Amino acid sequence: MKRDKDEQGLEPPLFSLPEMIYQNLYLWFILVSSMDIMLTWRILRGGGHEVNPVAKLVIDSWGLPGAILFKFALMLFVIIACEIIGRKKVRTGRILIIAAISISSIPVAWSFWLILYNMVIPAVSR
Repeated sequence: MKRDKDEQGLEPPLFSLPEMIYQNLYLWFILVSSMDIMLTWRILRGGGHEVNPVAKLVIDSWGLPGAILFKFALMLFVIIACEIIGRKKVRTGRILIIAAISISSIPVAWSFWLILYNMVIPAVSR
């Protein structure tokens, strides 16, 4: 396998990687996914229930640390998939990360709605 060399004929460092393709979109994805963990935990602590059976199993088995590890493993998988796909087909990789952000935004929006609804309704019914 032939390695790329710089202008001076030196090989790049061991951990030298090319720049990520969709850096800004990854930040949005990480933000939305992190908000999902935080809002889910807030709802669970308030007496709510996890509706995703896989996430419920993880939370029941390992609690918040497990939920965080599970979510970040999923995020890492999506980011790596987008990088691999995006290096071959830029548009397809971009569509994939935008879809991931959009899909991850749905539970966040729903969680915000549930939290706000449960803050307003108890105050009105008193």
